[in-house]
Amino acid sequence: MAWTIPDKGEGQNDIQSILFQEYLEILVAGISGLDCVLSGGAVSAQGSPDMTVAVAKAGVLTNGVLKAVAAANATITTADATNPRIDLVVIDSTGAIAVRAGTAAAAPKPPARTANDVVLAAVYVPANDTTISSAQIVDMRMLRERGPICIYKTTVAETTNTTAAAIHALDKTNSGIVIPNGLLLSGRQLRVNLRGHFLCNSGTPTLRLAIAFGGTTLFDDITSATTADTDRLVWSVDFILTAQGNADQSLNGVTVINVLAAKTAPTTGRGDIVSNANLVGGINGDSAVDCDAGNRTLTVTWTMSVSNAANELTVETATVEII
Repeated sequence: MAWTIPDKGEGQNDIQSILFQEYLEILVAGISGLDCVLSGGAVSAQGSPDMTVAVAKAGVLTNGVLKAVAAANATITTADATNPRIDLVVIDSTGAIAVRAGTAAAAPKPPARTANDVVLAAVYVPANDTTISSAQIVDMRMLRERGPICIYKTTVAETTNTTAAAIHALDKTNSGIVIPNGLLLSGRQLRVNLRGHFLCNSGTPTLRLAIAFGGTTLFDDITSATTADTDRLVWSVDFILTAQGNADQSLNGVTVINVLAAKTAPTTGRGDIVSNANLVGGINGDSAVDCDAGNRTLTVTWTMSVSNAANELTVETATVEII
C-alpha cells in the first residue's frame, strides 16, 4: 500500500479517518518529488507487539537528495495517561529513522514535520497504551514508483587536473552515487546523462572511460593518444542501466568525444563540429549484482594517462533518473 486514509471503522479509532492539513502537505511534498519514498519504507507492528514499530529498508528523497535507509525499529514514547495522540514515523533530512511525537489531546492532530521529513506512517497512540498494533498504523508513504524522477544532479562545474588517477565524473565528492537497497529491482531503469569538456595540452595522454555498478565493471575502454592543443574539447556520456532482474543489469548507451587529433578552435565556445576524427561510440555491458541485498554504488570515471596541470577534465552537468 501507500498513502491512505482509513474509512470510519477501519482503524482503531475514527480519529484516524480525519484528513488533516498535515496529511495533505505530505502529499504535496511527495508529488513535487521533494520529500518522497522511492522504494520500501513500510511501517508495521512487531510480531509480538510492543511500543516499537518495524521500519522496512527504503530509498527516499529528502529535499530532493537520495538517501538509503536500512531496516530498523522506531520507538513510540510512553502514552499519555489521559488523552490519545498521533505520532509520525519519518525519515529525517539526514536519512535517519525518527518519530515525531504528537500532542496528547481529547481531539489530537498529527505534529508538524521537521523540515524535509519524509513521512512513512501515522501512529495512533491511545491513552495508557502499551503496545502498537497494526490497526493503529496508517500508511503515509508518498510512493513515487513511476518515473522519471531525478535522484541526482549537479549543476556546478567540477574540474580536476594534475592527476593520472581515475576522475569521478558522477558525484566527484562521494566517488559515485549510492543506489539504495531494493530500488533498482526487476523492470526499473537508471537513465544517466553526463556532459563536460576537457583539455589535453601536455604530452599525448589517452582518455579511459570506465562504468561500474556494485563493484562490477560493465564497460572499460581507452581512446587513442591525443594531440597536444590549447583548444578545449567536449565530451558526453549517456546510458541506461536496465534491471532485467533483481540481480541482472544491462548497460546500453553512447559516448561522444571531440576530435583528439589536430583541430581548429571555434569562434565562440568550446569543442569542434563534426569531422571524420570525432569519436562517437556505442557502449554496452552486463553485471549480475543483487540489488535486493544491499546498497550499490554506480560510478563513471575518466582517467587521463598523463598527469599535468594542462591536462584537465571538467564535468559541467550530470543527472541520474529512476524510470
